[in-house]
Formats: sequence, structure tokens, C-alpha cells
Amino acid sequence: MSEPQQDPAEPLPIWFFVGLILSVYGVLVTGAGLLSQERTTVLAETRPGLWWGLLMLFSGGVFVWIGWRGREAP
Repeated sequence: MSEPQQDPAEPLPIWFFVGLILSVYGVLVTGAGLLSQERTTVLAETRPGLWWGLLMLFSGGVFVWIGWRGREAP
């Protein structure tokens, strides 16, 4: 008997990899923002590294979701 033919695996879209890279950078920048020492610079109390890291982590998650969802679409 012959095996039923399966569709070849769809490659992952570029958005998945963009989101993965953004997520990795977001984790690194967020960690640096949490662990960094306070400096005597203007607006240092706003912790921009923490906010930018969280923003990159969130946007990376959105891109990973878009890339994964795009793979499952018919």
C-alpha cells in the first residue's frame, strides 16, 4: 500500500524570525534596565532601558504571533 501524500512543510515567515530577534533583544535590554545602577543623568529615574526593553519584548511577541499565525493560514 502506498502512504498518503502529505503536504510539504510550510517555511516560517520572516516575521517569525524578526519577532524572535526582537524578543531576545528585549529580554537582554530589560534585564540590563533592571540590573543597572542609577546614574546621575537627566531623567535617569525614568529607567529608559527598562521601558525600551519591555517595548521590544512586546513587539517581538506580536511579530512571533503574526508569523506563527501566518503559517497556519490556508
